[in-house]
Amino acid sequence: MKRNLMPLLGVAFVAAVVATGIFYGLLIPRLRNSASADSPRTVVVAGKALDRGTVLKAEDMRVVGWDGAPPANAISAADQVIGATVMEPIAANQPVTTNLVARRGAGGASLAIPPGRRAVSIHPLESSGVVTMLRSGSRLDIQVIDTRGQAQLKRIMDDVEVLSVQGAESPRPVVTLLVTPEEADRLSLADASMQLRVIVRNPNDRSPGGPAPTERP
Repeated sequence: MKRNLMPLLGVAFVAAVVATGIFYGLLIPRLRNSASADSPRTVVVAGKALDRGTVLKAEDMRVVGWDGAPPANAISAADQVIGATVMEPIAANQPVTTNLVARRGAGGASLAIPPGRRAVSIHPLESSGVVTMLRSGSRLDIQVIDTRGQAQLKRIMDDVEVLSVQGAESPRPVVTLLVTPEEADRLSLADASMQLRVIVRNPNDRSPGGPAPTERP
């Protein structure tokens, strides 16, 4: 009788082992997914407004907890983007995402210059009030004042994009612009030989306004 029970016990044992494996195979992934869903997520956000061309440092960012699904392309740890370059302006507390930055150590701030464009700096005079309004991404028009002979003022460029501003409060600020190579040559010559002024425009106003010379009355 006992001998007849041995095969049955063996079959029962194997069935119990298989059933246990199936049970844990189904249960454990669910437990892991539940734990992952309940665990806090972290997202890197800008600690302050970051201009295009900024090379990110640890103090530029904060890591915060994020409820629910994180933003698309979000970055979870600051060390993943330290040394990367900001490609588009990022507002304070805005999540830093992979599409807003370029990889670290590959050209630095110059990565923010789009292909086919050039960065050129000018030194506008008597424009300190409007220069303090400028940020990366601002749009402006450029005037030139020619004092050779009879003074003449002419608007030489419209709707130019600002890359960065330095010394906005100083008597001689430096405004770096994104322009075509030909425009860069014109601006460099005008900045060296004449006086430049800038006029800030609403960033949503992209209308052209052709050059209109104005002579001294």
